Amino acid sequence: MLSRRTFLNSACAGLVAAPLAWSAPPERPTRKRMAIVTTVWRYLSHAWHMGERFLVGYPINGKWHQPGLEVVSAYVDQTPEDDLSKKRAAEFGFKIYPKIADALRCGGDKLAVDAVLIIGEHGDYPQNDLGQKLYPRYEFFSQAVRVFKQDGRAVPVYNDKHIFF
Repeated sequence: MLSRRTFLNSACAGLVAAPLAWSAPPERPTRKRMAIVTTVWRYLSHAWHMGERFLVGYPINGKWHQPGLEVVSAYVDQTPEDDLSKKRAAEFGFKIYPKIADALRCGGDKLAVDAVLIIGEHGDYPQNDLGQKLYPRYEFFSQAVRVFKQDGRAVPVYNDKHIFF
């Protein structure tokens, strides 16, 4: 006959041992991969303001938040003397590519990112008859869409500014 003491000892042993049997380390969610496509990346530029937040995070509600996106590649159209893109790439381990398609494919032959951030602001670009700077926002977006069409897959794109046709 099973005594109350034997039952309680067995039950408690099972409760104590259960966490040990199921204590596989929790899986860390993998961060989504993002490419930054920008005109210029220097101090106080739009690429600096947004790119830095994805690289190091930002405060929200009194806590430091690390976004669920990891910068894995970039395309930077112009690199003036005060360019920060090369320093950031070396510091945070992403590569800068000479073409937008290469940045979206991370040097491979298929789309290799989960999101694209397009920043068409700042830099040395011509002006139209109305004195508006002709940033290559639409061209950047079109090149990203071309990659999506060629590779048969699209990912979310955030355009920092409006795009003109």
